[in-house]
Amino acid sequence: MEDPNFAVVSAGDGLLVRASEAFIASALPVLAELHDLLENGVVPRQRRRRFWRAPTAEALMRQMFPDTSSSPAEADAFWERHREVLTDSGPSRRVRERFGEPTPWLIGFDEVDDWLVTFAQLRGLHRTWSRSTTASAQGFSSVQHALVAALEPSAAHGWPIPH
Repeated sequence: MEDPNFAVVSAGDGLLVRASEAFIASALPVLAELHDLLENGVVPRQRRRRFWRAPTAEALMRQMFPDTSSSPAEADAFWERHREVLTDSGPSRRVRERFGEPTPWLIGFDEVDDWLVTFAQLRGLHRTWSRSTTASAQGFSSVQHALVAALEPSAAHGWPIPH
């Protein structure tokens, strides 16, 4: 079943993406929050007031991308090795720029990684900081799923493609 708010199909030079006005309107503010965090270190405002201080941007980003190592030293080493890639603001900036263009968008194969990374970062941010619901996390994941399914449907669904 195709989502009427966000649909992706394979096209010759990439993926053709159609997004509804509602999808764009709801995604723009969260993309702005993510980009401000990654680019400027601005921690998003809480939707619900917390009784304790907000974490620093660095602490929030470490929570978004936790290492499952057993020791704090290994977690620190993981963060040092991967920090630059995990907190790169380039993908979110490029995706946000696309949202300023009318749909449908033709996303080149070289751009798909930006979308996958950005929506993973969004899921991490909103599951960590805003304590979003599972449904909203699934919404971010559904964008990734639609992109992967359009790239290689059998990889996304696990079903063989009839020839």
